[in-house]
Amino acid sequence: MSKYAKTWWGQRFIAALEDFTDSGRLARGRSYSTDNRIKQWLLKDGKVDAKLRGNINPYFGVYKEPTYKVSVQMTRLSAAHWQKIIQHLCQRASFIARLLLNEIPENIETVFDEIGVHLLPNDYSDFKVSCDCPDYQVPCKHIAGVCYRLAGQLDHDPFLLFEMRGLATEKLLQELANSPLGKVLSDAKSSAAVDLVPVDSFYTRPLLAKLPQQVNLKGFWQGQQPLPKSIESSSTAVIPAILIKKAGDFPAFWQQQNSFIAVMEDFYLRMRKNTLKSL
Repeated sequence: MSKYAKTWWGQRFIAALEDFTDSGRLARGRSYSTDNRIKQWLLKDGKVDAKLRGNINPYFGVYKEPTYKVSVQMTRLSAAHWQKIIQHLCQRASFIARLLLNEIPENIETVFDEIGVHLLPNDYSDFKVSCDCPDYQVPCKHIAGVCYRLAGQLDHDPFLLFEMRGLATEKLLQELANSPLGKVLSDAKSSAAVDLVPVDSFYTRPLLAKLPQQVNLKGFWQGQQPLPKSIESSSTAVIPAILIKKAGDFPAFWQQQNSFIAVMEDFYLRMRKNTLKSL
């Protein structure tokens, strides 16, 4: 599951799907979440409409590679529910700060529990899905593939989860920013901004030093202090590949569904093997 969702909310989304679907069907559905299978993908107003490449299956009377239409959406909360939820969210500075940083707090479900609803899916009743394939069981492997792909997008855009529940991202951010606590956090963030200052050069300029009155040729060529006879061995890094890991699984420049860290780990492993073979 971690391959298809890295954040805790993306994993919860997949966990709800796995709870009411058999493992064999899900295993086939994972292969339908790739670009090779998904021919068209449209996510609008919290609903996914996709077209997927199917398989030839004489058992179902399919003798030519078909294209199936799949739609996936979640049951939406009412406007009255969202009004109460936003009021509760705006009373907690920790919720506002995390949401304004494009993150979902781990305890956000406590707010929804007070209203008697939930944000993340709990079971199949939270989904509204359809597929025109001949498979009578729901969810079919095509629906499962779209859900796996959707979980990856939730990692990039957590507000998509609110949108699928019926609250537009712009509406949520506007309500949070206009709340008393939101205004305080916004003012503190804007006041901490540093004005840009023009510089003479993009590079550090060398400092001029006066030449000494007398020059010792031996000291000039051999150094003023003797070099150490032994070099201390470097210590093992506490966190290997820290520069890569600092960017996270999905840095801003990375538009793929799989983790950037996982790709780089595989790349360095291959380079290490090739280097050892050439020695």
